[in-house]
Amino acid sequence: MTSRTNRAPLTTGFSGWPVERLVPALAALVVGIGLLLGEILSPYWRLLSAFAAANLALYAAVGWCPASLVMRRLGVRSLRLLDANE
Repeated sequence: MTSRTNRAPLTTGFSGWPVERLVPALAALVVGIGLLLGEILSPYWRLLSAFAAANLALYAAVGWCPASLVMRRLGVRSLRLLDANE
């Protein structure tokens, strides 16, 4: 006879990217757009790339940035919270 535990079943399939993966992806997108617009329209658009790089450095240093706070408020899951629940 097999025993059953009270653990929740493992979810299968893709359940979305966690915050830790979305922040660098968003930063890469914003840097690319800033550089592209800087070449096409005005060099001042490169400041957008600098802003994204500064936020990425902040995220690497302290573990949060404005984009990660917005993502968490929107319900995006965090790996830290997923690991804590297991």
